[in-house]
Amino acid sequence: MKRFRASDGAELAYSDSGSGAPVFVFVHGWQGDRSVWRGIVAALAPEIRAITVDQRGSGDSNGAPGPYGLERLAADLHDLVTALDVAPVVIVGHSMGGTVALRFAVDYPEATQGLVLIAPVPASGGGFSERRVEYLRSTAGDPVVVRHWLTRTLSAEHDAATLDRLCAVARLTPREAGLESFASWGFADFADATRRIKAPALVIAPEHDAAESVKRNVAALLPNAEYVVLPDGAHYAIVEQPQQIAELIRQGKSRFG
Repeated sequence: MKRFRASDGAELAYSDSGSGAPVFVFVHGWQGDRSVWRGIVAALAPEIRAITVDQRGSGDSNGAPGPYGLERLAADLHDLVTALDVAPVVIVGHSMGGTVALRFAVDYPEATQGLVLIAPVPASGGGFSERRVEYLRSTAGDPVVVRHWLTRTLSAEHDAATLDRLCAVARLTPREAGLESFASWGFADFADATRRIKAPALVIAPEHDAAESVKRNVAALLPNAEYVVLPDGAHYAIVEQPQQIAELIRQGKSRFG
């Protein structure tokens, strides 16, 4: 693990492995951390340089102060790639991390070589009902409710060790950081701005995770997007099907130059 200093002084954790260009920066989802990318990064090694980051408020960056909104999280990524002098990069985002990736591409087009969005939350927000909002908010900081929620993000055939691992990761996110982050990505409202993203994008929609919504609300807005449905995939396909996702990234690598 390494650390870098963001522009506001916060120290954030990341890992850096491999070599080559373009550089891929992996961004985890809500109440996750960089460890969720372990299988995909291992499957792609040593073909790419992979940078995985713990966003502020999560993982080994859980002690970093706020704000925890999308703009700040995207700025943190820009601070990282600037510090490492690796821009432009391909941002790989899962779930909320996909929304952060979209925000990054809108705010820092010159630093964006491409996007890989896996089960992304749209830039128009989650479209949650009031009941769903209260449920998701209740997961923050509550190990019992978070386990129930994370169970629903996995396939019916998930193994207990995978669920235990994700629950342990979620416990690292303080409740206040989780709630502030949710208020930002859950109600995001910059979908029109994503129509200006010129960088090529690979949008991967797990079959059993609102694939049509991802197609309509994410891929259809991006001028240069390829949309792929991942067969039998659930929301956390990144940990359940790392080989399949790595192969899709490998196949799409030529699109990023």
